[in-house]
Amino acid sequence: MIENLLEGLKDQIGSQILDKTDIPSEQLPGILSVIGDATKTEVKNSMLGGGLSTVMNLFSNKPNNAGADLLQSSITQGIVSGLIQKIGLKSTTASVIAEVVVPILMDLITKKNNETPDDDPSPLNTLFGGDDIQGDPGGNLFNNLLNLKK
Repeated sequence: MIENLLEGLKDQIGSQILDKTDIPSEQLPGILSVIGDATKTEVKNSMLGGGLSTVMNLFSNKPNNAGADLLQSSITQGIVSGLIQKIGLKSTTASVIAEVVVPILMDLITKKNNETPDDDPSPLNTLFGGDDIQGDPGGNLFNNLLNLKK
């Protein structure tokens, strides 16, 4: 089941990535993995640093505050760095991928977070690893995001 869901996300984002870059389609699973890892890392760092309100603001329909803007920038930079270091992509290619993916990520996570009251972080705790946010709130971001689309 998860494999089918991952294939769906790969198709949705993958076609946009392939249209805008010269990477081979065989690299998409690794690219998606790096994107998930970078996003989890940046959100985790923000939450563990006492920035739950920043994370809540970023994934809401409210205008971003300065902290949310910084977090979104950190997510984008983390994705770009990860794609360069782990996949070996050129900086320009990694930046194009981040430009395609980050808005989709923000939208999917925001939609999930908006299913509950503004002060309820439970959807974010679930997406980023469950209730133990002080442990490893990793999990598999893309598997969790794909489950949102059901």
